[in-house]
Amino acid sequence: MPSKNLAMRNTMGTRIWTAGVIAALLLAGCGGSATGPQAWIDAPQHNSTHPVAPMEIVLHGADPGGVAAVELSVNGEVLSRRPPDDASTPLVIQHVDWDPQAPGEYVLTARAQNHAGAWSPVAVANVTLTGPEVLAEIPGGPVILPSATFTPEPRQIIVPTWTPTPACVDKAGFVADVRVPDNTLLPPGGTFHKIWRLRNDGTCPWTDAYQVVFSDGDPMNNNTPLSLPGEVQPGDTVDIGVDMVAPSRDGTYRGNYLLQNPQGATFGVGASGQTAFYVQIIVGTRPTATLPPPPQPDTQAPSVGISHTPSGSSVPTGNTITFTANASDNVGVTRIDIWVTAPGQFPVLAKTCNNTTSCSYTGGPYNTQGNLSYFAIAADAAGHETNSGGHTITIYIVIAQSGTRRGV
Repeated sequence: MPSKNLAMRNTMGTRIWTAGVIAALLLAGCGGSATGPQAWIDAPQHNSTHPVAPMEIVLHGADPGGVAAVELSVNGEVLSRRPPDDASTPLVIQHVDWDPQAPGEYVLTARAQNHAGAWSPVAVANVTLTGPEVLAEIPGGPVILPSATFTPEPRQIIVPTWTPTPACVDKAGFVADVRVPDNTLLPPGGTFHKIWRLRNDGTCPWTDAYQVVFSDGDPMNNNTPLSLPGEVQPGDTVDIGVDMVAPSRDGTYRGNYLLQNPQGATFGVGASGQTAFYVQIIVGTRPTATLPPPPQPDTQAPSVGISHTPSGSSVPTGNTITFTANASDNVGVTRIDIWVTAPGQFPVLAKTCNNTTSCSYTGGPYNTQGNLSYFAIAADAAGHETNSGGHTITIYIVIAQSGTRRGV
C-alpha cells in the first residue's frame, strides 16, 4: 500500500510543523490578531502521482477561536465534512479514507470553518492516479507489462465554488416602541424605562443567553448588558426594557442598541440584520407647544447606485480600482456598505460609511485575472435597506509580445 504509507510518512513529518502552527495561533490570539480560518492538505502532496488504490488523505484546519468543521472535496464533490473531536482547539488534524476507482487527474480541495460561520480560503492538491500493472498470459509464464505512462497536458485548474449550508442566522425585526416613543419630552435627570418590541426574523432561537447591549450614541446611564427575558422562537416577538436616566442638560439625545448572541456576535434589525434599534428623547422644560416639530417620518427605503474608476467592463491586472456609491433617502441615509469580491475570493465588506450620501473605496492592485464583482447597500434610520445590484469587471492580463500588446 504505497499511497497509505506515503500518507503516514507525511503525517509524521508534519507533527513538528503542527506544533509550530499551534504556537503561532496562540501568539496570534494573545496579540489580538484577526487571523481567519485556514486549511491545508498534508497528504497526498500537490502534483504527486500514485497508482489507483485506497489511500488516506491527511488535512487540517486552524483558527485562533477554534475550528467548527473541516470539509474535503474531490473534483467538486464533498467527500467529508465533519466537526473535530474538540471544537475549542485552534488546530485540528483529520484523516479521511479515499478509495478512487479509476485512473486520471483529481483535484482535492479542503477548507475549514470557524465558530462565527466564516470559511477559510480553499486549499488545493492536484493528484494524478495511474492504472495498475497489466499481466499478459504467454507460454512460459506471466510477463509483467509496465503500465502506460500518462503525461497530462497542462491545463487551468478551476476550483469550484460551493454554497455551504449555513448555520442558523441571527436577525431581528423592529415592531414597535412600547414605551418612550421617539422625541418624548423628559425633564433633566428624569428616570425612564424604554421598551422596544422586536421580532425574531432569523433562524436561531433566542434564549436567555442572548443579551441587549449598548452600541453607540448617548448612553444615558443605561443598565445593559441585559439578558432576554426568555426563549424567543423564530417569528415570535419579545418586549425588551432598559432603565435609563435623562441627561442634565437640555437637548436631543439618542442611544443605539444591538442584540448579542452567546458567541459574542452582535446583530440588529433591517434587511441585513446589522442596523441598530434606538431610543431618542428630548430633555427640557419648555412647553410641548414650543417644541420643534418631530422629524419627517421615514416612509420609504433609500436608493443607492455604485460605479467604478477607471470605467469600462474590463481592467488589466496590476491596477487599483475605486468604487463609489451614492445614496439618497426622504429623511436621511445612515449607512452605506461597499462589498467587493476579487477574482477567486469570497465577498468582503470593503468599507462602511455612516451618515453620508456618498462612500468611496480604492482596492487593489488586483493581480489575478478573472471576474471581480461589487455592490453597495444603503440603510436609513428606520431599518430600510436597499441593494444596488451587482456589477462585474473582467480583470485580464496584458502580455507584451513582438513589440505588441494583447489581452489574455
